[in-house]
Amino acid sequence: MIRGILVKYQMRSTTYIFFILIAFAIFFIGCTVDMTPTIVPTTTGRPSSGTISVEGGVEATFDRTPELTLYSEGAAYMSFSRDGINWSEWVEYNTFYEDFNIANNLYGTEISAGLKYVYVQFKDENGKLSPPDNLAFDTINYEFKDLNSIKIIPFETTMTVGSSYSFEVKGYDIDSNEIPLDGSQIIWEKSCGVGSLSDTSGLITTYTAPTVTGDRDIMANCGPLRTGAKIMVINK
Repeated sequence: MIRGILVKYQMRSTTYIFFILIAFAIFFIGCTVDMTPTIVPTTTGRPSSGTISVEGGVEATFDRTPELTLYSEGAAYMSFSRDGINWSEWVEYNTFYEDFNIANNLYGTEISAGLKYVYVQFKDENGKLSPPDNLAFDTINYEFKDLNSIKIIPFETTMTVGSSYSFEVKGYDIDSNEIPLDGSQIIWEKSCGVGSLSDTSGLITTYTAPTVTGDRDIMANCGPLRTGAKIMVINK
């Protein structure tokens, strides 16, 4: 009987020690091991393709430099294009931008009304580009305002006697945005006996200076609109 009591005592002691060891282990691990999961940042090593919205998603605009809303993770700079091939200069990344002209014959754009594409590409501080095969873009319909004025380019120049120079007339809306002109509606003029014009109609004409020095003028007319250019003729 005594032996049985001793066996039971030993078993209880062993069980007691076992549970003490388990409790100690749990306490020790809990105090020394950080069980917080490690978050590994997901990155491709370059700026994301991002997003772009022109004028908040409206269908049409009269503004040649509409407001662009942008986002790209990891971007430090951005560049814009109409065709995804010809790009503007890099500018500092910002979520808003209003200096890209969607119709001025630069960076793939054209001076015309109609559907306009605006592509954006991003670059980080290390020069890495957003994926070129997945460019962010948006579209908007651009509409011309009414023709408000015309101007001869250049509006002032100096020529030597007998030399020739080409001049071009351009049209502008009330906000000084260029508007395409119909060349058949343009009439060029000059004072009699002071040089010659290669064409009296069309968007471009060439003026040949007379053999006498002095100040000369040429004019361009488009319906009720009229403009002039000043030419100073000097000796060679």
